[in-house]
Amino acid sequence: MYNTLARDKQPFKPIAQDGKTVKMYTCGPTIYDFAHIGNFRAFLTYDLLKRWLTYCGYDVDHVCNLTDIDDKIIARMKRDDVSLKDLTNKFAEFFFEDLDSLNIVPARCYPRATDHVDEIVEMIDGLVNKGHAYEKDGSFYFDVGSFPSYGQLARLDFDNMQ
Repeated sequence: MYNTLARDKQPFKPIAQDGKTVKMYTCGPTIYDFAHIGNFRAFLTYDLLKRWLTYCGYDVDHVCNLTDIDDKIIARMKRDDVSLKDLTNKFAEFFFEDLDSLNIVPARCYPRATDHVDEIVEMIDGLVNKGHAYEKDGSFYFDVGSFPSYGQLARLDFDNMQ
């Protein structure tokens, strides 16, 4: 597989103790509207990778999140005068129907952000306490300057960036 950090193809080796299990976490949709072809490009890419790993004999444990709370969702709830659950359940259902239509192998599970708010708050608090995040105007941001290797994969040159 291509290693973006090394900029070279390298043999794939799972990090699991058994040498056979591959844990794969992928970003899913923000479920406030229909997914579009650009969204499905990512999901088809995940599917292709998962199928290839399975073909190579690995046991793939795939988890794909569903973002079911953010500013776009809140705005859509207000616009349509619907509850969070009604809105996100509706578009999650359409998303799963589309995955099925495209013959995409489903993930093992699709955790929703709202089911993990306590863990998210704890993680953000930990980042703030370690100096890796900060609050501004009620929102929290990752402090990229606190993480020396941030941007390595993209080869970002912070000295020449605004």
